[in-house]
Amino acid sequence: MEHIDVAVIDVAVIGGGQSGLATVHALLRRGLRPVVLEASDRAAGSWPRYYDSLTLFSPARYSSLPGMPFPGADRDRYPHRDEVVAYLTAYADRLDAEIRTNCRVTAVRRAGEAFEVELEGGGRLSGRAVVAASGTFGRPHRPALPGLEGYAGQVLHAADYRSPAPFTGRRVVVVGAGNSAVQIAAELAAAARVTLATRALVKFAAQRILGRDLHFWTARTGLDAAPLGRLLARPPA
Repeated sequence: MEHIDVAVIDVAVIGGGQSGLATVHALLRRGLRPVVLEASDRAAGSWPRYYDSLTLFSPARYSSLPGMPFPGADRDRYPHRDEVVAYLTAYADRLDAEIRTNCRVTAVRRAGEAFEVELEGGGRLSGRAVVAASGTFGRPHRPALPGLEGYAGQVLHAADYRSPAPFTGRRVVVVGAGNSAVQIAAELAAAARVTLATRALVKFAAQRILGRDLHFWTARTGLDAAPLGRLLARPPA
């Protein structure tokens, strides 16, 4: 990896996925000069590593980053993984910012009025500010379940799943009810006998109501901009 001399920059943005790129766009608008430090070989987040059939669960019209609409004539489609990768790559290319790929951050420390950022391979730089946009998907959580060491079947994390082909005719238990779990379970159900295991009863909402995606209705009613997080966190009077 290229050695980076210690130099003071405006802002170090750790991670070149959608959050990091959107942050860079906002920083540039405020006259700052951010530098993106991306661990992989391109600024596209974890998307290149996701399973083959993955699509967004939000339509293209609601999936754009600031300043660049998601391309394509059908604005109500659910973009495929490869479309998202191409979009993020194009978005990164349009940003007037330095993006350093294959540049993994190993530590961040306060150094006086700045932050010292250590890089894998021995490089260092100093930033007046640091934005952590590394996300949560780079290191999948693989819980140590009791009895797993004696289980003779295959155990696979969602991060390692690619397609239903290897599971044709088999019995599969999908643990969890998040977006990935439900999408993978639905795809597997066409080829295998699937059981969805969840901690509690799950109530699923329809993706489309009266022909419109849920994102349309939350935008139309203003719920997408409501401060629900602050309201839910507020202690009772």
